[in-house]
Amino acid sequence: MGKGKGSFDYWCVRMPVSRIVFELKGDVHEAVVRDAMRVAGNKLPGVYEFVKKGDPPMMGITKVADAHAEAMLRRPRLEMSMPVANLEGTAERVEAPSPP
Repeated sequence: MGKGKGSFDYWCVRMPVSRIVFELKGDVHEAVVRDAMRVAGNKLPGVYEFVKKGDPPMMGITKVADAHAEAMLRRPRLEMSMPVANLEGTAERVEAPSPP
């Protein structure tokens, strides 16, 4: 009693982008595999894509075809230059508190 061995109502997991969910290996025709993946994708929530060995790699949701595209995707989006505060000028303007 109270051991938590009840039946499961559902099972869920968070899948990151570009994660391979199903991998098949063997002597199977590509049309059969595409049809099987279509049926499996219809039963699962989400959007799925059929990929095969030799396709260009993915970076996020973008296919990387060459080194120039990869360098463009890796570049920083915003300049991260922080203004340096003039601490000497600030110290001269602030009055020092008098000791009690």
